[in-house]
Amino acid sequence: MITEKPFIFYSLPKSRTTQQLNGGRKIEKAWDNVCNFLTNCATTKPDQPTRISLTAYTAFKGDPNPEIADKIIQETKQHFDSGQTEPVSYAYPSGIPDKQTKTEWNIEISDLQKAIDYLVKGQPWPKFTFGLVELIVTFYFNLIDPTTKTEFPNQDNKSSLMIWLSRNCVCSPDLYFPFEQADENFKQPIKNLEPYLPFKLEEKYLRLGRPNKAKTQYTFTKIVTD
Repeated sequence: MITEKPFIFYSLPKSRTTQQLNGGRKIEKAWDNVCNFLTNCATTKPDQPTRISLTAYTAFKGDPNPEIADKIIQETKQHFDSGQTEPVSYAYPSGIPDKQTKTEWNIEISDLQKAIDYLVKGQPWPKFTFGLVELIVTFYFNLIDPTTKTEFPNQDNKSSLMIWLSRNCVCSPDLYFPFEQADENFKQPIKNLEPYLPFKLEEKYLRLGRPNKAKTQYTFTKIVTD
């Protein structure tokens, strides 16, 4: 649904789909930072994700010691279940599946901590081209001002945070700020939120969004903050 009011939007460009989570070299630190942000700045809490999935990959062609990846997949199946295995890609134009596969598990919310503990215990995970094992957790929420503990008003769009917990922990944030211009009313809330963000806020990715005249899509313009 296209909203009528302008808003300020933080999102990464198509050329860069993820950014580093703070503490991203240690899964437990990255997750703690995510939990701190959700607890203090979001209406959705750490135990209320929208979707959780766990994925393990076999070795990519040329990766050394492919047997390590196979062993880890079998160990992961023992911790959860057999999961669903399928090719990572298909050869073009023949449509023949490549040899590399991935196994995916849909994790119940009640098993989220179990999955995190499994990843933490397995550190340091071996370095492979893909994966090797990654937990993807998605949250949708409204933003809360951590100083007043109240929701920002007029949040017509849900913000989201998708995180990948793995050997290198990253995220993809989409944050909607219900402010029509980057004035002092906007700058102070950003300052309040920034210490809690589980990633580095790169201000060059802040945009002012407006509905077009036909109200069929948004147009975005770059904003400058001091």
